[in-house]
Amino acid sequence: MDNYKISRERAQRYFLGFDQKKLLNAWRLQHNESLIYLDFLGKSYRICRKTGAVYRVRDGQQADFNVVLSIFDLLCHENGQKVVTGRYAPVNSLKGAAAVGVGTDFYGKFAEKIDGDPEEFRLACLRCGAEPVQMGDIGFRFPVFGKLDVILKFYHSDEDFPASVTLLWEENMLRFVHYETVFYIAGALLRQLEEEMESR
Repeated sequence: MDNYKISRERAQRYFLGFDQKKLLNAWRLQHNESLIYLDFLGKSYRICRKTGAVYRVRDGQQADFNVVLSIFDLLCHENGQKVVTGRYAPVNSLKGAAAVGVGTDFYGKFAEKIDGDPEEFRLACLRCGAEPVQMGDIGFRFPVFGKLDVILKFYHSDEDFPASVTLLWEENMLRFVHYETVFYIAGALLRQLEEEMESR
């Protein structure tokens, strides 16, 4: 069993240790006796209330490591009052974040993919429920969960600089998730966009 699968199953057990009724009331989630329904990054998922397994509603496929850990941290994280300010910052400038030196080339390979087909990238963003924003050469705001959003800002390459991607997060993001979960959400978003771009 690989480490990703082990971590995903550990996260499922972690979720099952919480009072589901309390979580359902807190987040006002649709549910029945067997399943909980929620939207994450503009896509619909269901959680089995008995096993904690998370599935995509669209095709019934089990959600991957990044999606599962992100969803369960969003649902279960307990760290102060969850206030959305509508102000955005890079990951190392989030309130409560310790700077770890994430460079601008962190998403370099994905930036190259966008640079090669920017129109398909725009369409992929729209299919993921994002809305355009006036940032960078191409900017989109994506729904994460509840009132939380993330902004993706892209710049084309030129003769001096490579293409680049920056993600901007709600400045209070760390009241909603642990620091490492921000990167799980980022991984889930980029993978989702790659799937959308490759499906056409």
